[in-house]
Amino acid sequence: MDIMIHPSLASANQLELGTALRRLATLAPASVHLDIEDTSFIRNITFGLKTVAQVAAATRIPLSIHLMVANPFPWVEWLKPLNPAWIFVQAEALANPAEILTLIRATGAKAGLAFNPVTLLSCYGYLASFADSIMVMTSEPDGYGQAFNPRLVEKVQQAASLFRQSEIWADGGIDLPSAKLLYQAGAQHLVLGRAIFGSDNGFNNYAANAAKFRGLEHE
Repeated sequence: MDIMIHPSLASANQLELGTALRRLATLAPASVHLDIEDTSFIRNITFGLKTVAQVAAATRIPLSIHLMVANPFPWVEWLKPLNPAWIFVQAEALANPAEILTLIRATGAKAGLAFNPVTLLSCYGYLASFADSIMVMTSEPDGYGQAFNPRLVEKVQQAASLFRQSEIWADGGIDLPSAKLLYQAGAQHLVLGRAIFGSDNGFNNYAANAAKFRGLEHE
């Protein structure tokens, strides 16, 4: 299986998003990833609907959207005209996850369920037929720059075992060594933030940074 790279715009230079999108187009990533945050799951606010719509209009790269919000239901309808390829919702925000996963599929997007590190996967196995994609968060706000937690590699393995028909994603502090571990554990889709956009050489090395992750499946 090829590794699918999803650069996360939250880590890009926010004053140069247009430039970032043009450079990303040359990499042909699986998607451009946007986290929509309202402080419910992380002490931050990122992209509003206006910005997401402008990103959608500015690129032909598919979009993957992660709704880190307390009430994701209205967002599913708001995002529908933008034709995102994936929409993820946080499991912890939902009393009846199957309902919104069904709504997401009805928009034409793949329905994704994201899990914080603390959340047990075993309680959600009944949703295997509803979730096209499972995202394991591999870091949390920890006071250390949301560092990758290697103990969560085992959780990725659990996700791959429990949700055999779903795509397995990993998101959070991923660098090249952790990407190898995550891929071996069953994560084919990797959300990459600082690993793509941040480097010692500034914001101009997207291709070089992405190239490090390409071909990991052959190592």
